[in-house]
Amino acid sequence: MPPPTTHSIPSSLPLTLIVATTPIRVASASAAATTTTPPSDQNATRLGIGLKGTLPWPRIKADMSFFARVTSRPPKQGTTNAIIMGRKTYDSVPKHLRPLGKRISVVITRDQTGSVREGVLQELEARKVKMAATAKAKAEAAVEAGQGQATAPAQSPAEEPATDAIVTPSLDAALEQLDTVYGAEGRLGKVFVIGGAEIYGASLRAGSEALMKRPVRIVMTHVVRKPVSESGEEGVEQPFECDTFFPVEKFTAENGWRSASEEEVTEWVGEDVTGEWKREGDVEVQMVGYERLD
Repeated sequence: MPPPTTHSIPSSLPLTLIVATTPIRVASASAAATTTTPPSDQNATRLGIGLKGTLPWPRIKADMSFFARVTSRPPKQGTTNAIIMGRKTYDSVPKHLRPLGKRISVVITRDQTGSVREGVLQELEARKVKMAATAKAKAEAAVEAGQGQATAPAQSPAEEPATDAIVTPSLDAALEQLDTVYGAEGRLGKVFVIGGAEIYGASLRAGSEALMKRPVRIVMTHVVRKPVSESGEEGVEQPFECDTFFPVEKFTAENGWRSASEEEVTEWVGEDVTGEWKREGDVEVQMVGYERLD
């Protein structure tokens, strides 16, 4: 019998949710309905992730560069990471950058007309043409800088992560297609979920077979606003306005979660994560991780 020509499907690859959140105090309906509940306990903290279809906070360079590095860095040569998102999240990416380079963009949509699929694939082809032109220009500039002597590229095109996109009707369909197409050929790297709220929610529902056999992790950037006065003194924390929230509020063992160590999160993302708070303008950010318990 000849040896198999394909790799085994990595169905146990972790599903890692990448999300930035901010704490929001909201009225608790259950607490408000109980007259004996103290006023201080009639609010609950939820994790805000969006406002009117966009982020509640200004552009945070540290978080955006972290996202770009982590999602585009494959675990080994010859593989490409996948980023799963809803159609609105895909549309929120600047048009000239989508689909994001060196990643497999997986767009989940309810559209049954095929227009979303057609649009994504058209943008994929345009993106590939643009990336090829940029790579050619860089190669020509390198030759010119080397006085006509060609220099070997750091990676050949076959070794670089691919830029690709697929459109599916559900998360289960997305995972199945990633496994059977890219996983079976040994080309699938890490699998990330990047939003929005409905896709995060679907990723956290362990009812399907595709999700039951995968570890689920969350790499979360906490965002808080602490304005600094002209004298340099840190002001009182000011909440952001949010209308969209992350499906999980408390990451406790009772809720089926555990906090990951700094070393674990570092291993998940492929770069050092200390868990320290870092300031950028009027905001502070902290990157942490959680893993769902079996």
